[in-house]
Amino acid sequence: MNKIFIITLFPDLFPGPLGVSIFHKSFQKHWDMEIVDLRKFGVGKHKNVDDTVFSGLPGMLIRPDVVEAALDSIKSDNALNARKIFLSPRGKKLKQANVEEMVLDYEKRDLVILCGRYEGVDQRAIDHLGFEEWSIGDYVIAGGESASFILLESIIRKIPGVIGNKGAFENETFTNNEISEPRYTKPAVWNTLDGKSIEVDCVLRSGNHKEIELFQKAQRKCIVNDD
Repeated sequence: MNKIFIITLFPDLFPGPLGVSIFHKSFQKHWDMEIVDLRKFGVGKHKNVDDTVFSGLPGMLIRPDVVEAALDSIKSDNALNARKIFLSPRGKKLKQANVEEMVLDYEKRDLVILCGRYEGVDQRAIDHLGFEEWSIGDYVIAGGESASFILLESIIRKIPGVIGNKGAFENETFTNNEISEPRYTKPAVWNTLDGKSIEVDCVLRSGNHKEIELFQKAQRKCIVNDD
């Protein structure tokens, strides 16, 4: 089994949402993860991991030598061939097709994810050490840990064996370049606290599979490619 390595300044944040539900149940059966504490590779008496930005811009950057030492500490059979990802707003925007490719790649080699903090990571570390840059969207968050959970959930759920019901992936969002239709459950008539009765469309309760399929197809939305 290949392994996922997370390089982070905040190891206590993990496993986070990956420690519950299907992710917890399938851990070390269908996927495995190891946390690398970046602080352990800090420089000097105070284990400094960051420094000021050349050119006088505000904020602090994680040092390239610290990242290199953390990456070099990773010991596994596939470490030299591992796929390395840095989550950054400068990166290529992540889409489901990319996730599908990453799942297949994880079956062949380890995955290393570097979580940035402060103003990010010295670009020399990203370039020289071979990290791919990916973005989860056009907005700013405090660090790469939250972004890594999004990336990892999207990957791990598609690893064979994690979700036992193979049919769960049929007609889900992004299948066939579509967003799935709205879905409903019991009660068929929902009597709300403010006095309204909201009913599930009778077509969905008809039992006529052909009509249901046509109804759902009409409600699906095509994805507009905004690249």
